[in-house]
Amino acid sequence: MNTVKTEYLLKRKAPEIIWKIFRFLLFVGICYIFLFPVLYMISIAVRSPETVNDPSVIWIPRGISFSSIKTAVKILNYPRAILTTVLIAVGGTLGSLISCSLVGYGFARFNFKEKNIAFALVILTIIVPPQTVLISSFINYRNFDVFGILTLLHGIIPSIPSNIPLINTTWTFVLPAVFGVGLRSGLYIYIFRQFFSGMPKDLEEAAMIDGCNAFRTFVQVMLPLAKSAIITVLLFSFVWHWNDYVQSSMYFSSGQPISVMLKQMQSLLQDAKLFDVVTSTPDEIRTYLQAGCLLTILPPLVLYIFTQRFFTESIERTGIVG
Repeated sequence: MNTVKTEYLLKRKAPEIIWKIFRFLLFVGICYIFLFPVLYMISIAVRSPETVNDPSVIWIPRGISFSSIKTAVKILNYPRAILTTVLIAVGGTLGSLISCSLVGYGFARFNFKEKNIAFALVILTIIVPPQTVLISSFINYRNFDVFGILTLLHGIIPSIPSNIPLINTTWTFVLPAVFGVGLRSGLYIYIFRQFFSGMPKDLEEAAMIDGCNAFRTFVQVMLPLAKSAIITVLLFSFVWHWNDYVQSSMYFSSGQPISVMLKQMQSLLQDAKLFDVVTSTPDEIRTYLQAGCLLTILPPLVLYIFTQRFFTESIERTGIVG
């Protein structure tokens, strides 16, 4: 009797057990696909260039060596490059949070003339590639002048400069972000607009009864409730500013961010005469390049490790509210 009952339970539970095993193996395979580049990067970066050609070593090196990482730090001018990148990422992120949350709240809660046209222009900034306005932006930043005011004052008082060159400064990223036209700002405005549109209007009506104006209602009532949208925009903006190469290479000719320095790393290694690129094996060169890649992704990777739970919850809540 017990044998028959056991066989019956096995037949009944077999599809469920097989599905769980299949799901587990599928998740392991997906995780491996995403983690393989990082694991490979770490495995190569911690080997010495002389032992990278050892055919008996695939993943775990025989000995840990940080010589490639130390060389990459020197070649990339890592402290200076990281400082520049952090200033760009933090300044651009804070500017985007302030401006895009205000604009998104305005689109969600206020009715004004040509509102739909204005929002269509915001969507257009998402569609149009930023490279189309890159040259004109470079010219404006090279001879930056606000509505020709400095040129006018220079004609009256020659000691006042006719323009302020912003090339090779982080202002080329911070200023557009502050005014809501920075890197991916159109997407951030859309996220905030969708979030605030899904919030009940009773909150604003109650705040108005208590004597709050529109700005005070936004700061003290609506913004604290937008934690999920803020975290989403914060992480997106930080990572995109950190990884940006096109605008960074255009605006910086000295004191360049880490993404530009990484692109130039192989030529910098050759200029430093660390090795001869012609005679050195590709595997030896690869150790320095992988070390540079590891140093580049390390800060965003650490940030994601500590914030991934909040980021996942924020993406989910933003999607539900929107």
